[in-house]
Amino acid sequence: MTQKAKWRLAHIMATVLGAIMLGLSARHDLVLNGPDLRGPDATTSSMTGMIVGAILLVRFLSGRHRPTLYLALGFLGSGMLLGVNGYISSMPVRDTAGWTGQLGAASHIMSDLLISSAFLASWAAYRWQAALDRRIPALAQVGLLVAITALLAYLAFAVGDQFALSKAIDLLCVAIFATGLIGYGLKIASQGGTMERWLVLAGIFLIYGQVLAGIFREGASVAYVGIAELMTLGGYTAAFVGTVLSTYELFQRAEHAMQQARSRNEELQREVVLRKQAEQESRQLALVDPLTNTYNRRGFTALATHVREIARRQQRPVHILLIDLDRFKRINDTFGHTVGDQALIEFGKILTATFRKSDVVARTGGDEFCIFLAEPDEGIQTALARLRQHVDDSNEAGTHSYRLEFSVGVARAMPDDDASIHALVEMADEAMYEEKRLREGAA
Repeated sequence: MTQKAKWRLAHIMATVLGAIMLGLSARHDLVLNGPDLRGPDATTSSMTGMIVGAILLVRFLSGRHRPTLYLALGFLGSGMLLGVNGYISSMPVRDTAGWTGQLGAASHIMSDLLISSAFLASWAAYRWQAALDRRIPALAQVGLLVAITALLAYLAFAVGDQFALSKAIDLLCVAIFATGLIGYGLKIASQGGTMERWLVLAGIFLIYGQVLAGIFREGASVAYVGIAELMTLGGYTAAFVGTVLSTYELFQRAEHAMQQARSRNEELQREVVLRKQAEQESRQLALVDPLTNTYNRRGFTALATHVREIARRQQRPVHILLIDLDRFKRINDTFGHTVGDQALIEFGKILTATFRKSDVVARTGGDEFCIFLAEPDEGIQTALARLRQHVDDSNEAGTHSYRLEFSVGVARAMPDDDASIHALVEMADEAMYEEKRLREGAA
């Protein structure tokens, strides 16, 4: 299953689970209370508000966006208080004690105060949170928030059973709510997403519910749902829909970001591979003769030095063979430089086939080749005999119009010798020219 499919499955499961919880809650209260719908309405709004608050709280924890925190606390608190109100408004509980009616009214008032203050605090956080953080420590801000919440709770409980005062507080909530909602809406108008737009719609529903409750406030004994309660339920439902849809969009953006990151990572990996290949080719070009595909002078010096150190640790002698093609200038003058290049390529192939992979074979000049071997004397003689045989076989094959001939000089170094690679090459060069002079004198 792809990551995108997992995100979608998680979203669908969360949506279905939330809908089932809301449906079971409403069904339970309807069966329990029969025709009395005030309790089920409040319970359904309560469940929806708490789900919205939980989603917003998770969003805050992932992004540490202070306005989202205030909205999360507002929806969570109001949802819980609506649950208290719905429980107390149910028929078995409503008339059990004198204080239950006052607590029910207080929970309703406190719920309105919390959700109204949450929108106002969210808008204020957009505008002044940075300045507030510079002047007041975070712990003091938490203490101030707790003190305000406690004051509002005391005020709601004190006036819960006083119809006129509770109606005035309802209208005060509307004013606070409207102020916060207008400021919040203007702030997110240019940069808000799906969640913000649905929260504004939810706020509008909740304001109308409070207006209707403030103007046409029903008595506490009336058990049936009115327009105010339906508007409140619509507001919480709109907030729920917005948070679910925005969570799905968040998953989509996260998946898109992950796909971009994977694509970028794959692109970087390809760049690394290409760069390593280019570096390897550059190093190879710096050490290899492009015509014969053997090492050049630089490659010969570097690798011969390395092989010599290994031979010295193993107490083995080393030899350098310096080979010069005889009468190579005649090949160029007679057949042209292209044929001369073919002769060099042919001789390079013969050298590569003759010597082992552990030996260093290099073209160090125009028609000059060097071979570095960690071999005893008898091994050198065997290798030279094999080289002459391969050259004779190539000449007798008749595949080219020239004849390959060479002179060779040998230089030897024991493990405790301090002669450099350059000095050994010069020694082999002198031996090679001595062989040439002897051969020409004999001729």
